[in-house]
Amino acid sequence: MSTNTQNQTGNLLASLLEINIPSEKMILLKNDKIELTSINKEPYIFIIVSGVVGISSNTNAMIDFAGEGDLLDYNAYSSYLSGQALTDKVTIWRFGQMDIFTQIAQNPVIQMQHYHMLQSIQRRLEQKQIHATLDTKNKIAVFIHTLAVRYNTKVDNQGMLELPHYFSRRMIANYAGVSLGTLTTHLQQLAVEDRVVFNKHVILISENNGVL
Repeated sequence: MSTNTQNQTGNLLASLLEINIPSEKMILLKNDKIELTSINKEPYIFIIVSGVVGISSNTNAMIDFAGEGDLLDYNAYSSYLSGQALTDKVTIWRFGQMDIFTQIAQNPVIQMQHYHMLQSIQRRLEQKQIHATLDTKNKIAVFIHTLAVRYNTKVDNQGMLELPHYFSRRMIANYAGVSLGTLTTHLQQLAVEDRVVFNKHVILISENNGVL
Protein backbone atom coordinates (compact mmCIF):
# COMPACT_ATOMS: atom_id res chain seq x y z
CA MET A 1 0.00 0.00 0.00
CA SER A 2 1.26 3.51 -0.81
CA THR A 3 2.24 5.89 1.99
CA ASN A 4 -0.48 8.29 0.85
CA THR A 5 -3.15 5.58 1.14
CA GLN A 6 -1.91 4.58 4.60
CA ASN A 7 -2.06 8.24 5.63
CA GLN A 8 -5.61 8.54 4.37
CA THR A 9 -6.74 5.52 6.39
CA GLY A 10 -4.81 6.61 9.46
CA ASN A 11 -6.42 10.01 9.21
CA LEU A 12 -9.88 8.48 8.77
CA LEU A 13 -9.44 6.23 11.79
CA ALA A 14 -8.11 9.11 13.89
CA SER A 15 -11.02 11.31 12.81
CA LEU A 16 -13.61 8.66 13.65
CA LEU A 17 -12.08 7.90 17.05
CA GLU A 18 -11.75 11.60 17.86
CA ILE A 19 -15.47 12.30 17.37
CA ASN A 20 -16.25 9.34 19.63
CA ILE A 21 -18.90 7.58 17.56
CA PRO A 22 -19.80 4.01 18.61
CA SER A 23 -16.96 1.64 17.76
CA GLU A 24 -15.44 -1.66 18.77
CA LYS A 25 -11.82 -2.77 18.71
CA MET A 26 -11.64 -6.38 17.57
CA ILE A 27 -8.79 -8.88 17.81
CA LEU A 28 -8.88 -11.79 15.37
CA LEU A 29 -6.60 -14.79 15.64
CA LYS A 30 -5.44 -16.80 12.63
CA ASN A 31 -8.39 -18.31 10.69
CA ASP A 32 -11.00 -16.34 12.67
CA LYS A 33 -13.76 -15.02 10.42
CA ILE A 34 -15.84 -11.84 10.34
CA GLU A 35 -18.92 -10.96 8.34
CA LEU A 36 -18.16 -7.98 6.10
CA THR A 37 -21.55 -7.55 4.42
CA SER A 38 -25.06 -8.33 5.55
CA ILE A 39 -28.54 -7.79 4.20
CA ASN A 40 -30.36 -8.84 7.37
CA LYS A 41 -28.83 -6.58 10.01
CA GLU A 42 -26.91 -3.36 10.37
CA PRO A 43 -23.86 -3.36 8.08
CA TYR A 44 -20.46 -2.46 9.49
CA ILE A 45 -17.36 -0.76 8.16
CA PHE A 46 -13.93 -1.92 9.37
CA ILE A 47 -10.44 -0.44 9.42
CA ILE A 48 -7.44 -2.76 9.82
CA VAL A 49 -4.75 -1.58 12.23
CA SER A 50 -2.47 -4.61 11.85
CA GLY A 51 -2.41 -8.02 10.21
CA VAL A 52 -3.78 -9.36 6.91
CA VAL A 53 -7.28 -10.57 6.01
CA GLY A 54 -8.48 -12.57 3.02
CA ILE A 55 -11.88 -11.56 1.60
CA SER A 56 -14.05 -14.27 0.08
CA SER A 57 -17.57 -14.63 -1.33
CA ASN A 58 -20.34 -16.93 -0.15
CA THR A 59 -19.00 -19.49 -2.67
CA ASN A 60 -15.58 -19.33 -0.93
CA ALA A 61 -13.98 -17.62 -3.94
CA MET A 62 -11.10 -15.43 -2.77
CA ILE A 63 -11.62 -11.96 -4.24
CA ASP A 64 -9.31 -9.62 -2.35
CA PHE A 65 -6.80 -9.20 0.46
CA ALA A 66 -6.50 -6.34 2.92
CA GLY A 67 -3.83 -5.40 5.43
CA GLU A 68 -2.55 -2.69 7.71
CA GLY A 69 -4.24 0.64 7.00
CA ASP A 70 -6.94 -0.80 4.73
CA LEU A 71 -10.62 0.01 4.85
CA LEU A 72 -13.05 -2.92 4.72
CA ASP A 73 -16.20 -1.44 3.22
CA TYR A 74 -17.52 -3.93 0.66
CA ASN A 75 -21.26 -3.43 1.19
CA ALA A 76 -21.77 -2.12 -2.34
CA TYR A 77 -19.99 -5.03 -4.06
CA SER A 78 -21.82 -8.18 -2.99
CA SER A 79 -24.77 -9.44 -0.99
CA TYR A 80 -22.36 -11.33 1.23
CA LEU A 81 -18.61 -11.26 1.81
CA SER A 82 -16.58 -12.53 4.74
CA GLY A 83 -13.06 -11.94 5.97
CA GLN A 84 -10.63 -14.47 7.41
CA ALA A 85 -7.52 -13.65 9.42
CA LEU A 86 -4.44 -14.91 7.57
CA THR A 87 -1.82 -13.71 10.04
CA ASP A 88 -1.49 -14.87 13.65
CA LYS A 89 -3.24 -11.73 14.87
CA VAL A 90 -5.37 -9.06 13.19
CA THR A 91 -6.45 -5.86 14.94
CA ILE A 92 -9.53 -4.12 13.54
CA TRP A 93 -11.80 -1.22 14.47
CA ARG A 94 -15.48 -1.73 13.65
CA PHE A 95 -17.98 1.08 13.05
CA GLY A 96 -21.66 1.06 12.16
CA GLN A 97 -22.14 2.02 8.51
CA MET A 98 -24.95 4.47 9.30
CA ASP A 99 -22.84 6.17 11.98
CA ILE A 100 -20.09 6.76 9.43
CA PHE A 101 -22.57 7.89 6.77
CA THR A 102 -23.94 10.44 9.24
CA GLN A 103 -20.45 11.81 9.81
CA ILE A 104 -19.76 11.84 6.06
CA ALA A 105 -22.87 13.99 5.56
CA GLN A 106 -21.74 16.40 8.26
CA ASN A 107 -17.99 16.49 7.85
CA PRO A 108 -16.34 17.09 4.45
CA VAL A 109 -12.93 15.97 5.77
CA ILE A 110 -14.27 12.56 6.78
CA GLN A 111 -16.19 12.42 3.51
CA MET A 112 -12.97 12.90 1.52
CA GLN A 113 -10.98 10.45 3.65
CA HIS A 114 -13.63 7.75 3.23
CA TYR A 115 -13.90 8.44 -0.50
CA HIS A 116 -10.17 7.97 -1.04
CA MET A 117 -10.27 4.65 0.80
CA LEU A 118 -13.23 3.42 -1.25
CA GLN A 119 -11.24 4.34 -4.36
CA SER A 120 -8.36 2.20 -3.09
CA ILE A 121 -10.67 -0.83 -2.84
CA GLN A 122 -12.06 -0.13 -6.30
CA ARG A 123 -8.57 0.14 -7.82
CA ARG A 124 -7.55 -3.21 -6.33
CA LEU A 125 -10.63 -4.97 -7.69
CA GLU A 126 -10.29 -3.33 -11.11
CA GLN A 127 -6.60 -4.26 -11.26
CA LYS A 128 -7.46 -7.86 -10.50
CA GLN A 129 -10.05 -7.87 -13.32
CA ILE A 130 -7.48 -6.52 -15.76
CA HIS A 131 -4.86 -9.09 -14.72
CA ALA A 132 -7.45 -11.88 -14.99
CA THR A 133 -7.55 -11.30 -18.77
CA LEU A 134 -3.93 -12.44 -19.16
CA ASP A 135 -3.04 -15.98 -20.14
CA THR A 136 -2.95 -18.32 -17.15
CA LYS A 137 0.81 -18.38 -16.65
CA ASN A 138 1.20 -14.61 -16.68
CA LYS A 139 -1.95 -14.10 -14.64
CA ILE A 140 -0.49 -16.28 -11.90
CA ALA A 141 2.86 -14.47 -12.10
CA VAL A 142 1.26 -11.03 -11.86
CA PHE A 143 -1.01 -12.02 -8.98
CA ILE A 144 1.93 -13.42 -7.00
CA HIS A 145 4.09 -10.40 -7.81
CA THR A 146 1.36 -7.94 -6.81
CA LEU A 147 0.85 -9.64 -3.45
CA ALA A 148 4.59 -10.00 -2.81
CA VAL A 149 5.20 -6.31 -3.53
CA ARG A 150 2.27 -5.26 -1.39
CA TYR A 151 2.95 -7.41 1.65
CA ASN A 152 6.71 -7.98 1.56
CA THR A 153 8.73 -5.08 0.17
CA LYS A 154 12.12 -6.60 1.10
CA VAL A 155 14.18 -7.80 -1.86
CA ASP A 156 17.00 -10.31 -1.36
CA ASN A 157 20.44 -9.94 -2.93
CA GLN A 158 19.28 -11.99 -5.91
CA GLY A 159 16.52 -9.51 -6.75
CA MET A 160 13.75 -11.82 -5.50
CA LEU A 161 10.68 -11.05 -3.38
CA GLU A 162 9.30 -13.70 -1.06
CA LEU A 163 5.55 -14.19 -0.95
CA PRO A 164 4.60 -14.22 2.76
CA HIS A 165 3.96 -17.74 4.02
CA TYR A 166 0.36 -17.01 5.03
CA PHE A 167 -0.51 -16.95 1.32
CA SER A 168 -0.82 -20.71 0.86
CA ARG A 169 -0.51 -22.39 -2.53
CA ARG A 170 -4.20 -23.35 -2.35
CA MET A 171 -5.17 -19.76 -1.55
CA ILE A 172 -3.25 -18.39 -4.55
CA ALA A 173 -4.91 -20.96 -6.81
CA ASN A 174 -8.32 -19.91 -5.49
CA TYR A 175 -7.51 -16.22 -5.99
CA ALA A 176 -6.35 -16.89 -9.56
CA GLY A 177 -9.37 -19.08 -10.30
CA VAL A 178 -7.33 -22.18 -11.21
CA SER A 179 -6.86 -25.62 -9.73
CA LEU A 180 -3.94 -26.39 -7.45
CA GLY A 181 -2.48 -28.67 -10.14
CA THR A 182 -2.70 -25.91 -12.76
CA LEU A 183 -0.97 -23.48 -10.40
CA THR A 184 1.88 -25.93 -9.82
CA THR A 185 2.29 -26.58 -13.55
CA HIS A 186 2.62 -22.87 -14.31
CA LEU A 187 4.93 -22.26 -11.37
CA GLN A 188 7.20 -24.90 -12.87
CA GLN A 189 7.11 -23.09 -16.23
CA LEU A 190 7.85 -19.75 -14.54
CA ALA A 191 10.76 -21.38 -12.70
CA VAL A 192 12.23 -22.55 -16.02
CA GLU A 193 12.02 -18.92 -17.18
CA ASP A 194 13.82 -17.81 -13.98
CA ARG A 195 10.85 -15.71 -12.94
CA VAL A 196 10.09 -17.65 -9.77
CA VAL A 197 11.83 -19.96 -7.35
CA PHE A 198 9.60 -22.21 -5.30
CA ASN A 199 9.39 -25.29 -3.14
CA LYS A 200 6.76 -26.77 -0.86
CA HIS A 201 6.85 -23.86 1.59
CA VAL A 202 8.29 -20.85 -0.25
CA ILE A 203 7.53 -18.86 -3.40
CA LEU A 204 10.05 -16.24 -4.54
CA ILE A 205 9.33 -14.04 -7.52
CA SER A 206 11.63 -11.74 -9.46
CA GLU A 207 11.43 -8.12 -8.35
CA ASN A 208 11.25 -7.08 -12.00
CA ASN A 209 8.83 -9.78 -13.06
CA GLY A 210 7.11 -8.71 -16.24
CA VAL A 211 4.38 -10.12 -18.41
CA LEU A 212 5.97 -11.97 -21.29
